[in-house]
Amino acid sequence: MAQAEPVEEQQAREDRIPEAAGKRKRFSPSHPFEGIKEVGTFYWAERDDNGDLYYRFCAGTVVPSPDKNMVLTAAHCFDNSDQQEKLVFVPQHSKNKPQPHGIFPISKGQLYADPRYMVKGGDKSHTGLDFAFLKTDTRSDGKKLQDVVGAIEIGYNTGFDHPTTRVIGYPGFEAQQNPLDCTSPMRKFSTGNADGWAGGTFSQIDCDGYVSGTSGGPFITSGSELPRVIGVTGGWKTGGHSPDTSYSSYFDNDLRRLYDAAVDGKKPTPVVLPGASTWTHANDIASGYFALNGPVADDRMDMFVLWSDGELTIYRGADKSLNYFDKEIRVKKANSLWADHAKQVIAGDFTADNGSDLIVRWDDGEVTLYPSVDEQGFHGEKQLVAPNGTWKHAEAMTAGRFGGNKWQDDLVVRWSDGEMTLYQNTGTTLGKEIKIVNPNKTWTHAVEIGSGDYTKNDTWDLVVRWSDGELTCYDDFTGAGDTWREHRWQAPNNTWTHAKLVTGGDFSDNPWPDDTIVRWSDGEISLYTEGNAAGIGKENQLVAP
Repeated sequence: MAQAEPVEEQQAREDRIPEAAGKRKRFSPSHPFEGIKEVGTFYWAERDDNGDLYYRFCAGTVVPSPDKNMVLTAAHCFDNSDQQEKLVFVPQHSKNKPQPHGIFPISKGQLYADPRYMVKGGDKSHTGLDFAFLKTDTRSDGKKLQDVVGAIEIGYNTGFDHPTTRVIGYPGFEAQQNPLDCTSPMRKFSTGNADGWAGGTFSQIDCDGYVSGTSGGPFITSGSELPRVIGVTGGWKTGGHSPDTSYSSYFDNDLRRLYDAAVDGKKPTPVVLPGASTWTHANDIASGYFALNGPVADDRMDMFVLWSDGELTIYRGADKSLNYFDKEIRVKKANSLWADHAKQVIAGDFTADNGSDLIVRWDDGEVTLYPSVDEQGFHGEKQLVAPNGTWKHAEAMTAGRFGGNKWQDDLVVRWSDGEMTLYQNTGTTLGKEIKIVNPNKTWTHAVEIGSGDYTKNDTWDLVVRWSDGELTCYDDFTGAGDTWREHRWQAPNNTWTHAKLVTGGDFSDNPWPDDTIVRWSDGEISLYTEGNAAGIGKENQLVAP
């Protein structure tokens, strides 16, 4: 700072390599202009001998917020040490009017970026999280930023196809004080890992001359669309590998969670759930009380996940402010036994101790009980069924409270021939066998079954996802055909044919197990909260596709 130079790390992030001569594509032209009042640039609040502000870097956009003090920019423009630096935001800075609306100090400690991005190397390993918010103090006369210059709305999950998108950026050259302006189509750019950078899917715009310093500048919808900020220069290789192509991390629910944290003045929610590409390898999910000493007084259920490589993982349940899950616990590392031979895991309270146990069906027909599974792993093993040909045909299973007693220890099995069986009061041996449905063609199409108490009675309900995408809830399911009632949650549809795992449980504020986790074919994870007889509940996207 003493030499008015950027720190080494920041300079490396800002460097952009010009394209080789003779290999230029067609780019939209950019031109310097006087700027717009909602977009500005940052300075370190040190002054030279003439009283002018020192080093200028990056751009930011004022976005609406309750306290009227929020600026959206790129995370790679900053590092954790910047929390304590004297920074200022100057809206609509230009050569002729360096401070047309005054300067707004950045409140110390009011930089909000995803913690995964801000660790050393995070800019390369989490390229899709290159966005940040900063909160400003009032101007010297006490006026708030948004009251002075207005704000531009954020566009979340708007897709990639925007034919007229405006890009504004502040080049880092001292000789070029005016911002650049360019309008060009925005499109989708996908890439794999390269040169140590994690690939992904980004927004791309081709405008010439967006060199070092333009990072953090907004992508703004224009033309027939309402003005919204749908990107900031950043993401893949911190915004681009050439001055003529700019990228942005996609504005999805990760940005929305970051915004909510900034508004509340809280540290961003720790995100422990892996990305969608990882979740495509989740072979099964079971809901239960596995983790000890959870973060909320009224305990939430946890997710037990069987991965395709045999790893077994618990995700500890938390409340909504922590994105519903706050801790990852590895029960077993990847191994061939569970990868090659475990077909399904089912959680329940088969030992009546208020914790959760696992029942596992193996590929040779063996069925095994693991009592009181917790953060420390397994505590014993009990064989319920020896290897046999019959149980190889148990194609779908769930456990709930289906009329036997107060415990979640009743096991429902859908067999390959469509027969449905209830094993009531299962413990260290299988419970009383009740044939629910004789072999039939209809129930061979029940590809996923789950359970929960959506109708808030002592007896739980059965949820069925059919092969045509229909989703059905059978309330007060006891196995007696004249007592359980059918509610259609979803008519047959193509979307729900992609719901590969459907698991009920208690993951929200109320005390009922009336929530449903769905793992989709593209790895998206959805949590539907507070379902009832009329429907599955409100969708909360936990992992974007």
